[in-house]
Amino acid sequence: MILCYNFEENMNEMANHNSTHEDYLKRINRALVYINQHLDETLGLETLAQISHFSPYHFHRIIRCYLGESLGSYIVRIRMETAAALILHTNQQISEIALKVGYDIPSSFNKAFQKRFGCPPTEFRNKHIIINSIKYLTMETISQTARLKPAIKVLKPKKVIFVQSIGNYSGSGTARAWEKVSEFAQRKKLFGWKTEFIGVSHDDPHITDTEKLRYDACITVAKEVTPEGEIGVREIAGGKFAVFMHKGPYENFQKTYNAIFKQWLPASGQELRNAECFEKYLNSPQKTKPENLKTEIYIPVE
Repeated sequence: MILCYNFEENMNEMANHNSTHEDYLKRINRALVYINQHLDETLGLETLAQISHFSPYHFHRIIRCYLGESLGSYIVRIRMETAAALILHTNQQISEIALKVGYDIPSSFNKAFQKRFGCPPTEFRNKHIIINSIKYLTMETISQTARLKPAIKVLKPKKVIFVQSIGNYSGSGTARAWEKVSEFAQRKKLFGWKTEFIGVSHDDPHITDTEKLRYDACITVAKEVTPEGEIGVREIAGGKFAVFMHKGPYENFQKTYNAIFKQWLPASGQELRNAECFEKYLNSPQKTKPENLKTEIYIPVE
């Protein structure tokens, strides 16, 4: 009887431990999504702790363990890397970009940017223009030309469940994220004939260190879903998009993105909209040869 009692007690402890861990992940997810969507606002410890339902005293320690860096360092890094992408891929004024990532004092923005990238924002842009003009002359334009004929679509917002991975986009973490979100969708009977599989690559590999790249494995849902642990619930913004067809292995995505941003965008007359790019996977990598994979790449435009 004692053995039986101890076994049952241990099982209850394990269940409680798993429940607590899942709850922590759900609350951390809530804070990270909020940060990403409110870079132009003050992101104080008190506010983020309240959103994630942690005490301010413990929140910064918990988030450091999860991210591998302090909350303050994470917010500054995401702001600077977002600003760098806007500097590289838009014609927006530096002062306008600074406001979009939460800096209303230009000197503070310039100081933070130089600390992250080793040069002021204007110099960063000028260097890119020179490098880009050199690379443009050596681009493989034959295969890229076929990709650079986008359809223009206006989409409604998409509600999705997601799991975020941090690390190399083509690494095992991305595969695990898809396994987890797909298992959840199957268990909750969320799949339907309109289900879409979407990837959101938050960071530019040319800007962000490989081990810190953020990727959301997303599945669209048509009914109410409650977040559970690593499974988050969010909305992908609607609006106007230029939609490109990528044919072939996922490992070649960066070549297509390079062609879009370095060749198509400057010549198109289009301006990027303040929303995230995403990929919509049209066939299954488990059932399709890599060379036959088809993916739509959505670029938000004004």
